[in-house]
Amino acid sequence: MATDLTPRQESPTCCNTKSVPDWQTACASTFNCSSDGLVDINGQPISCNVSVINSTLAPEVWGITYQACVAHCGLDKIKQSIEFSAAAIPLTTWLLPWLALIAQLPFEAEGWMDILSACLCLGSPALAVYSLALTAFNRGYISRSFRRLKHIAEIETRPEYRYMAGRVDAVAFLLREVQQCPMRANQRNGDLANLLVLNDQERQIFWKHVAKDLRNTRRGFTYSFAAQVVLAFITYLISFIAAVHDSLGSTEVGLQFASSTVWSWMFPVVFGYIRVGSQCKAGAIQEALVDNASYPERDHDGAAETSFAFQRGLRPNADMFPPLSHEERTLTDDSRENYYHGITPSTENFALNDLQPHEPLLLQVPHPSGSTRSPVYSSEDITTPVSPIIHLDRALPLTTWWGFDVRGDEHREGPIFNYARVFTWFAFVGHIEHALDTSLENFKDRMPIPMTTENAGECCGFRPARKDLAAFMAWGKIPHSALKRMGLAALVAFFVQWGTTGAAIFVAYHTPAVGIECRSGSYLVYGLAATASWILLVFSNLVSHALMQRVELDKATRMAVCFLGGLAVTSRFIGKVIAISNAAWLIASTVLEDIGFFETCWCQTNAFQFGHDGWTSIFKGSADLRDAASGNWIGGFIWSTGVCIFTAGIFAYGPN
Repeated sequence: MATDLTPRQESPTCCNTKSVPDWQTACASTFNCSSDGLVDINGQPISCNVSVINSTLAPEVWGITYQACVAHCGLDKIKQSIEFSAAAIPLTTWLLPWLALIAQLPFEAEGWMDILSACLCLGSPALAVYSLALTAFNRGYISRSFRRLKHIAEIETRPEYRYMAGRVDAVAFLLREVQQCPMRANQRNGDLANLLVLNDQERQIFWKHVAKDLRNTRRGFTYSFAAQVVLAFITYLISFIAAVHDSLGSTEVGLQFASSTVWSWMFPVVFGYIRVGSQCKAGAIQEALVDNASYPERDHDGAAETSFAFQRGLRPNADMFPPLSHEERTLTDDSRENYYHGITPSTENFALNDLQPHEPLLLQVPHPSGSTRSPVYSSEDITTPVSPIIHLDRALPLTTWWGFDVRGDEHREGPIFNYARVFTWFAFVGHIEHALDTSLENFKDRMPIPMTTENAGECCGFRPARKDLAAFMAWGKIPHSALKRMGLAALVAFFVQWGTTGAAIFVAYHTPAVGIECRSGSYLVYGLAATASWILLVFSNLVSHALMQRVELDKATRMAVCFLGGLAVTSRFIGKVIAISNAAWLIASTVLEDIGFFETCWCQTNAFQFGHDGWTSIFKGSADLRDAASGNWIGGFIWSTGVCIFTAGIFAYGPN
């Protein structure tokens, strides 16, 4: 066989290479037709019939085996000077736009929890999509269900009850907007029923202010969002065009396109959270419901305003409270009014007559967020006698396992944690929907409009109770529609996770040499880890709910807390560690790919799958690679784009 080493156009065969653009060219320069280890496009051994290996003279020769690569093309054997300045182009073109788009992911937590939210999104797109899909489907349920209630209020009741139509609208808007915050319905002192059915000016103003505040803090569409999304999409489109273009259809460009595909889940996620709505900052819901939503209360004659009360029917926290004491349930009218206001001064070491005119009296006002406030009242503001000692609502201690709250993410604020509030949100909505439905049925029977707390509770169908309304429903009481929405959200999450990651694996796998190598293998690891993290976190939520059911009913044994609490905390910890590590791996693998870290014999020859039988393509130019793989590249692009568009459509029309 001839051994002529005449230089060729596409792949230099001279062994003394001074400067080459990439690893493939440097490796190809060490081989000729007399070399061992040559293979065809299927990885089968082959020999040359000519003296020079190139695409024209030896079209059947594609690459070399793993053993030949190690023998001739190890980094310790190739004397080359790769132009690493070219690596800056892939980094700035393919990676940085995606990193910039991270700023549009849902945060709205608080402090370092924003960083955790970003890590959970990057490390487990399935978790982000699952929380997002639940939010969208829940909004759709609220819209449909409360549309029915509004129809009853407008059409099937007498004119004097028509104020309930506006109340239903206000409640529906509230329920759609507060999913990113742990919510509890409170009827211990008739607070919830008062908010829902009393037709006084103060409550009407309250609902208007709440709606206004939530609209003002709602995260909406911005030009910066549009610019970042368009830039990322243009980058993705350019990588695809570059991959299939005749002059740029190299293996490396095709694999950079695969790298972009694994990030493409960000399109439906960032669009979805803008579409379904979230509050733009942590604490916005609490401010709307409590901090800026106090309403004036009047004295028992309905005359002058005596103080301001914070509403307590809608609690923007996950606190649990003990049953009311006998004294708290048998207050006089005047002391009950003060109790509702939160004005509960202790008579110990206190004498009202000792106050001088305009001397301030500091009174602790219980706050639905779990804290207390100390507004200043003067002696002239006290128009009723101070009642005996009345104990404030004080939250019960947290249920913990080795110091970790077993509720986990259920009590954390932020859209990414909506997955953990799915059951408590259903309970919260169920109490309110039941109250409105019952009151409207009573109004259809011409029940008088309630004027007192007792009448309001009766109208809404609430029985007098010392305990909070249940937040952790028994498994048998969870509505089938809720389970259906959870199942659909899980399908959407799995579809997006593997629709985008699977497309990246498909493109990388079918780019010669065909097989699982470092790039496709890294995408496979990323997808498996993201799915595992999502499953562990959802499982942790299920176990936590099972334990909190027992805690709420005061039936939790030490063994249950130890076993179920430990299982919930451990699975949640492992799931988050996997997600954080996976987020780091996604960024690191993309950077390593762009700087040429995977240009080794083990990575290039698919040794991960085939071992010593692996091979790599080094002798073909861009046109040959384009002809061999462009169909797969186009298929991957169409599939990933279709996944993003279809999912965005779900988020666009699901909340309606």
